[in-house]
Amino acid sequence: MKTTILLTIAALASSAVATPVLLSKRWSYGHIAGLDYSILNLARNLESLELAYWNQGLDNFTEADFEAAGYPGFRTYLELFRDQEIAHFTVLNDALGGGFTNCTYTFPVTTPEMLLAMGQVVTTVGEGAFIGGVANLTDSPSRQTGGSILGNEARQNSLLRQFLGLNFFNAVNFDTPLTASQAYSLAAPFFDCPSSNPPIEFHLIPPILANFTAGTPPHNAGDEITVKWDTKKVNLGDDVHIQFLGDVYSIKAPLTQTGPGVGTTNLPEYINGTSILVATNFNGKGPIPDGQNFGIGYVVVA
Repeated sequence: MKTTILLTIAALASSAVATPVLLSKRWSYGHIAGLDYSILNLARNLESLELAYWNQGLDNFTEADFEAAGYPGFRTYLELFRDQEIAHFTVLNDALGGGFTNCTYTFPVTTPEMLLAMGQVVTTVGEGAFIGGVANLTDSPSRQTGGSILGNEARQNSLLRQFLGLNFFNAVNFDTPLTASQAYSLAAPFFDCPSSNPPIEFHLIPPILANFTAGTPPHNAGDEITVKWDTKKVNLGDDVHIQFLGDVYSIKAPLTQTGPGVGTTNLPEYINGTSILVATNFNGKGPIPDGQNFGIGYVVVA
């Protein structure tokens, strides 16, 4: 069921500004280096992708389109999201000294519902990237800025999920952290950047496609999930399982391979919202080492 939401913050969209942050002299290109630079460069790429995503929505869909799809008033929020991403990108790009050219962005979105559905995945990944990234930053202004952007991404995600009729809390108690490689790999299919841009210096994990075999959210523990992968890119051994990442949980479930590039698994308990799935042989809890990620995807649980 789609949820109709009153326009309680309509004025904010028209008053948002592109560069609301005055940068400290300490936080500059000369100060940010090493892993800090690599993490913020990934964040800059993700914010550029989100900006392009919301701009595509504004270019392709009118308010009448959103109203006909059951999302009256959403375009006002879409304009707000666009302005927020301008601010996020600008502060990161300035801190890194510029040197960024827009990439080519390709999003498989043809309807307003697809825009919102993919948008909640994009913002889920953005949240996870900042949670994981902030933990590894050594620069204090960078951590503070990452934390402030994270809160903004979470509110975007919650609003999108509420419009879609999903559980707007996503994860129940804690948002799900992602490693830089996991976040990069989930976003990578949607953009192609010029070689003149600073490279993203993280491991690229091949994609896997996961969908519930039947039914719509909310799903229950035990529901079957079909998992597909490209056998030319992903070589899964006999001991591989699926690790479900959600909230503070990292829960493994057996993967039954039913044919070349296809298998099934079942949703474990305690997983809510949009869960990240990792094909791995890592048998433990907590962050999964990048070298143990053989494939990555997501599934919308509730």
